[in-house]
Amino acid sequence: SGTGQIDTFTINSQAWIPGMEVPCIIARVRLDGVPGVFLTTNVINCAVDEVNFEDRVKVTFAEQDDIWFPLFEKVG
Repeated sequence: SGTGQIDTFTINSQAWIPGMEVPCIIARVRLDGVPGVFLTTNVINCAVDEVNFEDRVKVTFAEQDDIWFPLFEKVG
């Protein structure tokens, strides 16, 4: 369905590569409709102090070097 809930998350403040935007939210998302399936990803378009456990999220995709990566945005 492309939706889920934030199961857990951390705020990363360390730029691992040049040009990496920090801070960023790294989250484990519990996917709707597939019990027991989690995806570790980034939550984007959200301030780090606005993310909480159990927040509803929806998938979006970002392309880098012809590869599409699933990222999530808060719903509502």
